[in-house]
Amino acid sequence: MPTTLTRPSHRPITGDDVQADLFACALCRTASLPTIEDHFEPALIELADRRYRGLSLQELLLASAQANGYRERHFRHDAPGILRAAFSTNRISGILSGIATKFLLAGFTAVEQSWRTIAAIRPVNDFKPVESYRLTGEDRYQKVAPGGELHHGTLGQESYTNQAETYGRMLSITRQDLINDDLGALTTPARLLGRGAALALNDVFWTTFLDHAGFFDASHGNLLSGVDTRLSIDGLTKAEVRFLEQTDSQGAPLGLNPAVLLVPPSLGVTATALMTSLELRDNYGAPGGKYPVANPHAGKFQVVRSAYLNTPSIPGGSTKAWYLLADPRDAATIEIAFLNGNESPTIDSAEADVSLLGIQMRGFHDFGISRQDHRAGVKAEGA
Repeated sequence: MPTTLTRPSHRPITGDDVQADLFACALCRTASLPTIEDHFEPALIELADRRYRGLSLQELLLASAQANGYRERHFRHDAPGILRAAFSTNRISGILSGIATKFLLAGFTAVEQSWRTIAAIRPVNDFKPVESYRLTGEDRYQKVAPGGELHHGTLGQESYTNQAETYGRMLSITRQDLINDDLGALTTPARLLGRGAALALNDVFWTTFLDHAGFFDASHGNLLSGVDTRLSIDGLTKAEVRFLEQTDSQGAPLGLNPAVLLVPPSLGVTATALMTSLELRDNYGAPGGKYPVANPHAGKFQVVRSAYLNTPSIPGGSTKAWYLLADPRDAATIEIAFLNGNESPTIDSAEADVSLLGIQMRGFHDFGISRQDHRAGVKAEGA
């Protein structure tokens, strides 16, 4: 005969009903997961609402313990025993990890994701260094002789390395949280772990991007300075010309077009106006000067804004500097390597050590960030 859990509403949950997806959906509804429709099918949401609306954390743990043969009907009578019984199989760990993962992703995606637009993203299989090659012109096709023989090409000498590393954090749900039936003790730490992962990635990414030593500089021909480099029609024209004039190591044109206009928040409105306005009027400070009407750059580039470009916590930032970059799928100034292609962090949970009397959750993220090809971008100092 199946065991039963009597809820405050007097609706029984039987051991036969302990289904991971259904319980996860019900608990996510109780915790008000944003965009829950992106995680569960409509039919499953409807069933969870009908059968388990308002499901609590204690009810989930007690139902899982009962499904594993535990007979106690009240969580407060034996919380440690219920935890041991609930975690005696992997079912509850899977349910909690699935719920926590959804709130982790909510926290992760709530933080700025501008890196996705300007970086090349690369999956790696392990933590060993990986090597890639820059645009050198040595991959150019050659004319095939009448006999049909193809000549071997080379990858050139200009290369860079990248390597995934692990970043992580652990948080705990205490015995007090469980006895208090605090669902937020599960979802809030998961959100914070997701947010922490995104903040760590952004810190590493933008610290690497803004380290311009030997990258954006005059020797590479990809750095513009002076008052005529402010973000305007003329400044954007100058940066575009400089980008298109860049050559590979053989002295030939790169054959790339700029695609992304990267700006700090202080230049966001100006960049948007330049990309969306068909007409711009500016006398450049000269009384009676001519007003250009047509905007030659309207719609040319994708505007990407990042608060990290002028944050005091990262050296190299500026409120005036801006960048014109290639599509990272063609050529990128920076690359992110994700272990096994996992672009989002991972979270798992388990019963804590007996000294902690609770549940532990750990979040981790495996990635590496490296600068790539200086020819894939131009920096304008804007002053």
